[in-house]
Amino acid sequence: MIIKKLISYIKNKYKYYTFKKNAILGIDFSCTDRSSCTNQSGEKNRIVIGSHCEICGDVHVDKSGEITIGDYTTIRFASSVESTNSIQIDDHVIISNNVIIRDNNSHPTNPLKRFQMSESGFSSELWHWQYAKSAPIHIESNVWIGERVIICKGVTIGKGSIVAAGSIVTKSVPPYVIVAGNPAKIVKQLSQTDEDPVTGN
Repeated sequence: MIIKKLISYIKNKYKYYTFKKNAILGIDFSCTDRSSCTNQSGEKNRIVIGSHCEICGDVHVDKSGEITIGDYTTIRFASSVESTNSIQIDDHVIISNNVIIRDNNSHPTNPLKRFQMSESGFSSELWHWQYAKSAPIHIESNVWIGERVIICKGVTIGKGSIVAAGSIVTKSVPPYVIVAGNPAKIVKQLSQTDEDPVTGN
């Protein structure tokens, strides 16, 4: 039992220093041994994580990406936030398990370009996200994203909203609603009363 705790402690420390090397961290930051932080840009300020955050999933930027995460926000287990453009996640956001947030299509939609990718070898330059369409993502404050959600490029999720488990978000979501389904649609309006104890709005 003691050995297992020691191994877990060492793994957590290693992950923490990986985040510290690749990102700017606020105070009281924590991560787990199953989290990861990769930054291919070579610029530490391309990943900024606020204070009192816990990251249990993966945060990744490629050569041109950037990710900003606000205070009191958590990304839970097996979730990934991946950017070649820009992803902004505001304060008090809950991102559940197995969520994918990606500001790009990963691969070109043009069949000829995908053919050229495969012909070029599976680790060639053509596989980089910069060759796929991308658009910024913004997740506003006090949003809850349920398990197994996919958030696509160019989407804004409004303040106080909830994305139900298993949803695929292809279009922007207004504030204070619940969306569900594939593609995600509004299923309920939320009352703003007591929704935001920080600002009172």
